[in-house]
Amino acid sequence: MRPIKLFSYVVDHDHGISPNPAGKFCTLVHCKFARKGSRRKNIVEAAEPGDWIMGTGGQSSASSGNGSIIYLMRVDEKISFTRFMRDQRFFGRRDQVDLGQGNKFALISKHFFYFGRKAIGVKKLPIPLRHAGLEKRGPGFRSDLPSSLLNQLTQWFEEEFDIGVHGAPCLPASRQRGISRKETVCQPECDTPLTICEYEEEC
Repeated sequence: MRPIKLFSYVVDHDHGISPNPAGKFCTLVHCKFARKGSRRKNIVEAAEPGDWIMGTGGQSSASSGNGSIIYLMRVDEKISFTRFMRDQRFFGRRDQVDLGQGNKFALISKHFFYFGRKAIGVKKLPIPLRHAGLEKRGPGFRSDLPSSLLNQLTQWFEEEFDIGVHGAPCLPASRQRGISRKETVCQPECDTPLTICEYEEEC
């Protein structure tokens, strides 16, 4: 049986789009970390149902700072991007749009903990987890947390928090405008860096 993994990465721009915790679902769709032309898979391609995704804070003003956890979600479904675009469950969501990035998959969760600007400090976790190297530093992702610690991590969140949204995005994208190709939520090495337009207050 394939072992369950935790994919940990830095959410450099938390706009409520990628991840998108709207309604009963948390979706991760527009998420690229490989350099253009790289053969390495990104998280959306690599993760499978049953895996967990953790997004930690970055130093950007659109994030929550190092040493914090913006969200944790269990992957309940992995569907093709084409199917996601047609799925009526997600009509009207800000991430149900084709930005021309060649997306292949969408990750869907109904079992998630999203904190946004109320990000949880890593120092609040049980001692074994504080020193487990949960955070990924810089671009890319890590998926090397031992299964025993992953079980402890998910159990702690399930005991401490209700499933769902606990805070607004750090820097919400304006609801007055749609998402454009230049408003890609990705790491600095992407070929289409984020353009800051109209957003609400920072976290």
